[in-house]
This record gives sequence, C-alpha cells and structure tokens, in this order.
Amino acid sequence: MNEIIFKPIGLVSSKFENPNDIVFACEKGLKTELISKIIIDDKFSEGLKGLDEFSHLFVIYHLSKVKKTELVTYPGPSSIKNLPKVGIFASRSQYRPNPIALRLVKLVKIEGNEIYVQGLDAVNNSPILDIKPYVKGFDRPEDFKDAEWYKWLNKNVNNNLSPLP
Repeated sequence: MNEIIFKPIGLVSSKFENPNDIVFACEKGLKTELISKIIIDDKFSEGLKGLDEFSHLFVIYHLSKVKKTELVTYPGPSSIKNLPKVGIFASRSQYRPNPIALRLVKLVKIEGNEIYVQGLDAVNNSPILDIKPYVKGFDRPEDFKDAEWYKWLNKNVNNNLSPLP
C-alpha cells in the first residue's frame, strides 16, 4: 500500500496537555461543557465561509500524543465494569493503527480563523486534518444499531449518571 501524508489545516488550542486529562469528555460526548478553540491556518480561512450556519461539526484530527496501538481493547472507561474486550475497529479507542479521531462537536462561534467548539476531546496543539458540517440528512440514519455493550454510554449520557465530574 502507498503511504498517505496529510498536512494539518490548523491546530487545537486547549488547556489540556495530556490525553488522560480529558477522559471525562470521552464519556460525556456532546454533554461536556468543555470549550476548545480550533485555529485554522490563514491560507485556509476562506474555507470557513458559511460554516457558521451549522450547529454541529465533525472534526477530524490527529492524535499526536498517542504512542501505542491496540488491536484488542476495552471499549469503555475503567469506571464501567464487565464490558467485553473487542477489536479496535469496534471501539472508539484512541489506540488505533492510524491515530486519527473523528468527533462530533457543537459550534459555539467563529471569529476570523478561530472556531470555538463544545465537546472536542483533543489536547492542546492537536493537528486538525479536516472539518465537515453535520448534516442530518447525510449523517443520521433512521435505523441504526449499537452494540449491546455500548448501552452504558447512552445510559450515562442520557441520565447524567456518569461517574466522572
């Protein structure tokens, strides 16, 4: 296979330097109040035109501080017990063969080349690879199935029972 090389379009500005510091954001998803800033390189800032008309965005970024890969992983936080180990592609784990992440975030505001978002679980200086608007007609299937062992997430997020602050 050929090597693929990406060049970042911007960087995350966050108060968090270590991935372990933001585990709570992984559990709470869009319910987290964490606000981050994405600073887009000036040469791409024209590409932000019209983005402010959307409420949610997909952010694709490089997990630049992840230094290991797991092919089999535990698919939840350590506070949730009795989940089966699963293959990495059946999980949302950060320990992937290609350390990239996809996160749905809420758009707070755009000021110039700075995008403020809620719910991004990225550490400071994480390279941004792409941003795409969330479009209900494309991105939300009417019928979908979650793995049974992911029910903990829906219960924790929807009932606000997350063990983390």
